Amino acid sequence: MSVPSRLDDARLTALFDVRQPLAYLALGPTLELGREEGIEINWLPVDVSPLKAPSKPGRDDDRSIRHRRIRANEIAREIETYGAAQGLVLRDYYRDPDPSAANVGWLWVRERAPERLADYLREMFRAYWAVELDPSDPEAVGKLVATLGIETEGFEAWQRESGPAALEALEEEIVERGVNPGSPAYWVDGELFWGGQHLEMIRWILRGRQGRGPI
Repeated sequence: MSVPSRLDDARLTALFDVRQPLAYLALGPTLELGREEGIEINWLPVDVSPLKAPSKPGRDDDRSIRHRRIRANEIAREIETYGAAQGLVLRDYYRDPDPSAANVGWLWVRERAPERLADYLREMFRAYWAVELDPSDPEAVGKLVATLGIETEGFEAWQRESGPAALEALEEEIVERGVNPGSPAYWVDGELFWGGQHLEMIRWILRGRQGRGPI
């Protein structure tokens, strides 16, 4: 089963990795942006480098090592602050499981029940960050899909056969297009933006770049 990226015809593509805490923080505001602007967001799964845990101080640390540790601690504080502001539970920022089963499930819902994809994303992210979901476990992902009332007939075969091939084809298409995403990342009007902090700029672009752009 083919799952094209739709980068050419979607008004806004959102590229998210469930393992990225900043993506979870951006999920709700991105869904709200789509609702407010009345657009169908083209949600695509990506697999990007995990968040790095701060290193422990060492006697021989140079300036660059100390800077990376300080920055990693600052990011952790930002995640805690913004997560609390949204009422989100985020545990273990530095988990690094294989997300393939969850991403294959994502493509299943995208193809079979696109009207429920937002529900799948909300519950997948919530369960992952509550440490209730192993995104590498096809059975666990199947249970999540079934819990949402989404069709599961043929899902096991999809997880074993067509789904991984569709995910690989999608990843190759994104790379071939020259889109090198972080997570969250947004593709809009031929431009790539990294991070939820760009949502107001994206809103301005979607509205036709009328007036002075946000800074």
